Parts: sequence; structure tokens; C-alpha cells
Amino acid sequence: MILTTTLAFTTFLLSNTHHQVSATSVKMDFLPAAVARTDPIITNTCLSDHVHTFYGPQVIRPETTYEDLRNSPDEINSGNVQENKSLYWHPTPYSYNKDTNTYTKDEIAQTSAYYVWPSNAGVKAFPNGFKMIAGTDPTAPGQFVNTEATCVDPTPCERAEGCYTENTFFPNTACEELEVGMNFPTCWDGVNIDSSDHQSHVAYTLDGDVEGACPSTHPVRLPQIIFVFRIMPYSGGWHTFSDMSSVYHADYFSGWDEKKLQEVLDTCVNESMTATNEGFCKNHLTFRDAPKCIDEDAQGCDFGDLSKLKAFQPPALDVKAIVSAEETTTVANALPRGTCTGTLIAGGNTSSGGGTSGGNTGGTTGGGTTGGGTTGGGTTDGTTSAAKSWSYSGLIMLAILSSMSWL
Repeated sequence: MILTTTLAFTTFLLSNTHHQVSATSVKMDFLPAAVARTDPIITNTCLSDHVHTFYGPQVIRPETTYEDLRNSPDEINSGNVQENKSLYWHPTPYSYNKDTNTYTKDEIAQTSAYYVWPSNAGVKAFPNGFKMIAGTDPTAPGQFVNTEATCVDPTPCERAEGCYTENTFFPNTACEELEVGMNFPTCWDGVNIDSSDHQSHVAYTLDGDVEGACPSTHPVRLPQIIFVFRIMPYSGGWHTFSDMSSVYHADYFSGWDEKKLQEVLDTCVNESMTATNEGFCKNHLTFRDAPKCIDEDAQGCDFGDLSKLKAFQPPALDVKAIVSAEETTTVANALPRGTCTGTLIAGGNTSSGGGTSGGNTGGTTGGGTTGGGTTGGGTTDGTTSAAKSWSYSGLIMLAILSSMSWL
């Protein structure tokens, strides 16, 4: 599986790179942190339209703020870089059995966020509290999302109910590994840490290459995130995203300290031609699965061997105790759907403002969130961010302890 993962990413990478450039890259790995029907970017006061798989800190309630991410303890982070407290999520993939009308959540293996930036290009760190969504309209002009599902070592589908599918994104062929990847935008307007559609404050380069020119409306270059999740093995047949679509989109909520990430961007050089499995910037970041290994033939290396990644994973989050009691693992008839439908369990950090977030036209200082959330580190309801983060962290720890029946 070590070699398989390397080959799979290489296949995805080559198919999404027009030409090689002089760049630096960092590979950061995750396992899923939680699965829940929340979306801290789009719906801040209620359950979201569909179920998402999250990576990073187990801080996944709708009202999650930048301060919550920064204050989250390392022990509840599913990622392998201590300084990276960002939250990543996408619609959860499900296997669908047409005969029983049942949806079963796909088990996701190693997931990676590759940060890539061209050398000597004045790349800026994501500002504190930065948010963006990519992939919702992949065929629109100027969109270079490059979403792709790569089937590694395909085999015949042998599902008992057959291999018919109506989904056009997921292959109906079985695979030793299915690798699903996408590119986030890498140009920013330099002002807004979010926007009303959570997309218009960012853009792709004019030609889609990481070193390409940014449009004049978005002149500030950011590191590009190439986000990849893997299903190993993949059964083939009918699979779908939780929003019942064949479109892969993903969300990013930066939990970096802007100054620390800028330091990495300014000082780390590993001469990657583009994103690579060997790019770690290990002298600039604290890897929880250190020492890092770049020998793809060595046992226990960082090319698909999950033992080091699994060793520091937090206990499973009891989502039914802190978010919603609805079932998301094996679901009969229909997946839970509908913005602000269902019951959100009360508790944790409660942000003020409307049900969806809006743009921040006041600049990027203060680490605030958008649309009536927090500004300058405080909150509009008079509750301090520290108090709210403490309440939420306490709720998470109680949920974790309740799931640790082996103690």
C-alpha cells in the first residue's frame, strides 16, 4: 500500500499540472476527525444542508470561530502538524445499496493537504480566520478545481446487489485505492477573509498553474492547497456524496497563526517541482508523527503506512451527544438533508448573527469571523472568545470521555 499511495498521488498530480515549476511544498496528513451535518462557514446557527467529513481539530459545531480553532488542544486534532489547527471538510461519500435503499458511509483512509507555493513569488500566509469554499461550480470559466477520482489497481466490482450507478463522479469499478483530489484557489483580493458566497474573495491563476499570473482583482498570492482523500479499498458500484450530487466541493477554515505560517512560507525551501510526498519542511514545523521518512521502500515510511498517523488520533467524537442525534453511518431510505432542519443540540460556543455568514469588508486584522460573529477577538453578545472556547472544549472533552468505554 505504501507504493500504491505514492503512485496514486503521482497520477493525480501529473493529470492536474500543466508544467513543472520551481516550488516548495508541505505534505500534512489526517484521518477523519468527525462526521456531522454541520458547516461552520455556511450555517452558523443550525444544522447544514448535508453531512460532512471533517479533518483537523474536533471543533465542528456550526458556531465554530477562529478562536475556537486556535484554542483547541493538540489532543483533539486528527492532523499530524501541531501548528496547523485548520479545519477542512467535504460532503461525506456513501455507498448506496439500491435493493435495500440503504446508504453506508465510506471509510476514508489517509487524507492529505499539500500546500504548494512557487519560489520567490511573495506568497502571503492565510490571514487569521480566513475561509473559502472550492468546487461548487467546477465547469465555470476560470475555475481550475481539477477534481478527479483516480482508481488505482482497478478490479471487477463484485457487490451482491450489482454495480449499477447513477453517479457520474465515482467509478463503478472496484479499486485497491480510490484517490479523490482537488485544487483550492491560490489568489486573494487582499481585503476580505470571507465573502457572501465564500468564493468570490479568492480566484485561481489565469491559467490554473500554481505559478501563473493572478487576476488583477485578486493580486495577492496564497499557497495552493491540493486536498486529497482516499478510500482503501473501494468497492465500486453506486457511491454518492451526501448532497446526492456528482460534484466534489470542499471547505477550508484556516486555524493557522498567520505569522507562523508566513515564517514557513518565507524560510522553507525544499526544491519541490510541485506538490510531493517528500515535502515536509520538517525543520520548520512540528510533526506529531516524526521522524519523517522519505524512503518510499522503507517499512513505516510516510507513503501510506497509517500506523504512525493512527498512534496519536483522538478518541472518536460522540457527535450524537454534542451536535445532533441523527444517524449518519448507516442510513435507510434517505440521508439527512435540509438547511436548518433537524435538531441541533444546545451548548458549546453560541455565536450571534444570522444563519449564514457574510463577507468581512473591514479587512483582515483582529482574527475576526464574518457576518456578525466575532470581531477583534471578542463577540457581539458580550461573551469573551476565551470563555466560549473553554465551554466548547469542555463539551468536546466530555463527549470524548463518554465514548471511551474501554477506560
